[in-house]
Amino acid sequence: MSLRIIPIWAGSAVPLALLHSACFPEEPWDAPALDRVLALSGGFGFCAWQADLPVGFVLARDLGGECEILTLGVMPACRRRGVGRALLCAILDRARRQSIPSIVLEVAADNAAARRLYNTAGFVAVGRRPRYYRRGEETVDALLLRCRITSQSADV
Repeated sequence: MSLRIIPIWAGSAVPLALLHSACFPEEPWDAPALDRVLALSGGFGFCAWQADLPVGFVLARDLGGECEILTLGVMPACRRRGVGRALLCAILDRARRQSIPSIVLEVAADNAAARRLYNTAGFVAVGRRPRYYRRGEETVDALLLRCRITSQSADV
């Protein structure tokens, strides 16, 4: 799969909302919510493109001494093809270039594929939020993960 990873552009909340909805149909973020995320101090992100179609995205926030990944999504038809890995590498590369010492994120405890990706990148569990994610009538714990940034961190 030939991918292009580009920075999120101004005014991208509507197309990002469509992507988010396709990636997370159980809890989609709408355009106004994404506008608020994009307006956060230190907010940034990347979009993955295959040919002329967006196939994934990641949104993050530079908190000063740490970076937080807010969301990372890949279109269902493009999963397990390196899109998530490429997006994660873009965040790790930026953090390393800006000398940000660590990255944090939350992931659903039952999301085995995402947990494998983050584990491969060097993320380790540092906490848990019980019943954080909703799955219809059920809830799932969120795992809090952290990755210390080193010169090798982007070699996912």
